[in-house]
Amino acid sequence: MSSAGPLILIVDDDPTARRMLDVRMRALGCQVAMAATGPEALAAIGRDLPAVLLLDLQMPQMDGMEVLRALNRDGVDVPTIVITAHGTLATGMEAMKEGAVDFILKPFDPQYLEIAVRRAGVGPEGHFSGSSSLTMRRGEG
Repeated sequence: MSSAGPLILIVDDDPTARRMLDVRMRALGCQVAMAATGPEALAAIGRDLPAVLLLDLQMPQMDGMEVLRALNRDGVDVPTIVITAHGTLATGMEAMKEGAVDFILKPFDPQYLEIAVRRAGVGPEGHFSGSSSLTMRRGEG
């Protein structure tokens, strides 16, 4: 990864949400890539594995849970934070079981997002720390 900081992949079909997350992640010193659909996200991950994946659940074509399952099936381990306006405790538990390291309901406090991203492995000034107190290996649990 270059000195510009770790790569964060933002996956959300809402362009306003993508822009807001883009601004927040760049403020942390991260590089940002974006995708509007699940298939776009999987293609982006195949090209360049991000340090952290910010993943919306409700998307056309392929929802966020399907993206998590595809990553599991393909053996891709990337710290994933699910961000959704359509979540329940049960949905959050399912996402964590599928490998998400955190589950955030919209609207959310931007400081909480920063904390979640840091816990997922992006340290101060956007440097990848390579560890997470919440990381769950895909397929376990």
